[in-house]
Amino acid sequence: MNITILDHKINAEEVKKLANLWYGTMIKGTVDIKLERVALGGDYHIESSEILTGSGSKFEDIWGFNIRFEENKDGILEFDSMVNIKPNFGNRSREVNNEEIIKKATRIIYKFIELK
Repeated sequence: MNITILDHKINAEEVKKLANLWYGTMIKGTVDIKLERVALGGDYHIESSEILTGSGSKFEDIWGFNIRFEENKDGILEFDSMVNIKPNFGNRSREVNNEEIIKKATRIIYKFIELK
């Protein structure tokens, strides 16, 4: 299965099916906060990031996230990714430190993924 750029809203069950192709209990994804696009899948966040940048996104607008199902059957959204290390853009860790980016990214992710 290829990494998917979402073009419609999917539910948690569909995300779990995609997750089974990689890690089973979690799935990696990236979100473009400027163009409002979400890509899901891959072994590493950089893979979905490259899919987005290859189709018009800019790296500085892309943030990595995980949806984990082992802690909560409905999924837990977290922003923990090597893609998020962007010292030139004020983020020096794997976690996103800017609350505005987190809010915008979360809104966009939930626009495409229905987690309960």
